Amino acid sequence: MNEQAPGWYPDPAGENQQRYWDGDSWTEYYRPLLPSQTEPSGPQSAYEDYPYLESVTHRRPDVMVTPGTPGGWQSSSAWGTPDEGRESGGTKVFGSGVRSTPGGVAAVASLVVLALLLVTGITWWALSGSREPDTPGPTSGPTGGSGSVTTGTVALGEETPAQVGAGGVWEGALSVDEPVVLIVDVRSDTGAEDLEMTVEDAAGNQVTAGDDRGRELAEELDGSSLDPLVAVSLEAGEYTVVVSELDGFASEFSVRTTEVADQVAMREPTRAAVPSGGYWAGSIELPDAGEYVVDVEDSSSGDPVLLTLDADGRVRGNDDRDPDNEDRNPLLESDFPAGTLVVIVTEWSGDATDVTVTVSES
Repeated sequence: MNEQAPGWYPDPAGENQQRYWDGDSWTEYYRPLLPSQTEPSGPQSAYEDYPYLESVTHRRPDVMVTPGTPGGWQSSSAWGTPDEGRESGGTKVFGSGVRSTPGGVAAVASLVVLALLLVTGITWWALSGSREPDTPGPTSGPTGGSGSVTTGTVALGEETPAQVGAGGVWEGALSVDEPVVLIVDVRSDTGAEDLEMTVEDAAGNQVTAGDDRGRELAEELDGSSLDPLVAVSLEAGEYTVVVSELDGFASEFSVRTTEVADQVAMREPTRAAVPSGGYWAGSIELPDAGEYVVDVEDSSSGDPVLLTLDADGRVRGNDDRDPDNEDRNPLLESDFPAGTLVVIVTEWSGDATDVTVTVSES
């Protein structure tokens, strides 16, 4: 080996590379072993050069193999033979064969459907934008909303039947001869409609408004929780009670006004008689906003329930101050705004009872 001329020779440690002999020893220089002759490469040698194609091409029709090549993909008899492609000026045009494959047919069909949907949508949009409606649509409420105004008269201390048309309002004239605190109770005949109420002065300014009375007032004073109920302090003058239905439905209802005649003085106990199946109401003017205590003590064996309506229209209540110790007298301690506070007392079983009501600063 020492007599061999320097040069590139097959690496004695491997058959796929060459190693350089410097005339005395093997160096660390290598290079790939080059073929001794050029071998033909093409369709005829594809499966010898790339054996993996035989398994791939039989399951993937998108691998391009020259037609007629042994082992090339053939379509199943269920789908027919793929097109060879069209000749156009000597250039092979691919794509015609794709439409004959299962995936190609689905793709073409999807494109056709998408195009039809697009054309239909554009046509509908163009026509709907320019077409005038045959009949006018609803303007208010489920039946179109007539916007009608029905009028009536509200009498103090009485119940007034009334009705509101779909999408309309009812206006009841209320005349007050002297300052008074009123509970205005509006109830729908069915309890299913959602009524709203406002009280306006002669100039059309809103004095108070009410929507839902809520669960507590509905349980103690009856009516639906959707029926409005307000307590309001009015000076002498002319007023209008306006009632509408929130969703625009027609409704028949009643308006009942109850004067709160009893006055409660700060820190002074007030005797009150709760009638059977009814309630007692008294009012007090709170000089400042702050925390106050409303204390109700039963003088017999009754079970009174306490509710308050403040100047902001909020409802607060208490049933038993200490039910664990069988103390059924209600006690309410809460923040109230300045203004008229209406105190309402009922009896849990609907029985008549006598109570003492005391309001004081906390």
